[in-house]
Amino acid sequence: MGAGRGRDTATLPGMDLLRLFPAVPDLGPDPVMVLSLDGWTDAGEGGSAAADALREVAEPVPIGSFDGDALYDYRDRRPQLAIDRGMLADPVWPELTVEALRPASGPALLLVTGAEPDLSWQRLGRELVAMARRFGAGRYVGLGAVPGPIPHTRPVQILATSNDRALLDRMGHPHEQLIVPSSCQSAMEAVLAGAGVTTLGLWARIPHYIAGDYPDGARALLERFSSYLGTPIDLSQFDAAVADNRAKLDLAAASSDEVTEHVRQLERLYDAELEAERLAEGGAAGDDGLDEVQVPSADELAAEIERFLRGRAE
Repeated sequence: MGAGRGRDTATLPGMDLLRLFPAVPDLGPDPVMVLSLDGWTDAGEGGSAAADALREVAEPVPIGSFDGDALYDYRDRRPQLAIDRGMLADPVWPELTVEALRPASGPALLLVTGAEPDLSWQRLGRELVAMARRFGAGRYVGLGAVPGPIPHTRPVQILATSNDRALLDRMGHPHEQLIVPSSCQSAMEAVLAGAGVTTLGLWARIPHYIAGDYPDGARALLERFSSYLGTPIDLSQFDAAVADNRAKLDLAAASSDEVTEHVRQLERLYDAELEAERLAEGGAAGDDGLDEVQVPSADELAAEIERFLRGRAE
C-alpha cells in the first residue's frame, strides 16, 4: 500500500491533488524542495538512487501524497498485483509522495518522489508552487539523469539548469542550448522558476549505452547536491556498486574490438570537449576527426554489451 493510501489526509485550500497528513513537522525557516521522478530523465536510475540515498541522511517523515487517479494513466503505468495460489494481494499503485527530512546540518528537505505523471502536469505545477509557499520553500533542486555520448571510463558530467545566473556560474556546466520535448520534472522546474522559486536542476550525464543502473550517476549528483546545500552525505555507500559496475563494463568493452573502438571514440570526444571548455574563447582544441555522425549508436553498443554480460551470467 502506498504512503498516501489508507491514511487520513486533508487538502490545502484551493488545491485538490495534494493531500497532507494531519501531523506535519516544523521544517524551519528555509526548507528546500527536492524533486526526483522516474521515467525519461532518470537514465541509469541516477535521480531515483540519489533520492533513495537522501533518505539515509535523516529519517524521512511522510507528510503527504498527490492524487494518483488524477496523475496516472493506469493502462500505461499498470499497478503491480501479486497473486499467490489464486489469492490477490492489494494492488501497488504508482504514486507521487512528499516526505520531510531534517539533516544534521543544512536546510530541511521537502522530498517529492515517485513515478513521472502522465496527466495534469499544469495542475501539478500549480500545486507544487502552492506547497512551496505553504512551507516557505524558496529554493528547489531537481535530481535527474540523461544519456549522452560519453564513456564509462570517464567521470560523470553534471549539467545544470537554473533561473539564477550566478548559481549556474558557480555550479558549472550549464546545459547546452537545445529544444527538446520536456519531461515532467523539467516542466515542474520551469513552473517553479516562473513563480519566483530559486531553481537548480542537476542532471547527471551518463553513457548512452547503459541500459541498467549506473551508480556513478547517483554519486555524482549527490556530490554536487551536498556542495550546494551543505547536506552531509556518506558517498562511500556507492563505492562497491561503482567498482563492480566499472569492472563489468570494462570486461564487456574488452570482449569486442568494435565496442573497444567505440569507447575510445567516446573518450576522444569527451576529452576534446573538456579541452574546449578550458579555452577562453571556446576555440577548437584540435581535430580528432569526430563529429555527431561518428558517435556510436547507443542501441548497437548497448546490445553488444548486454550480449556479453548475458553470456557471462549463463
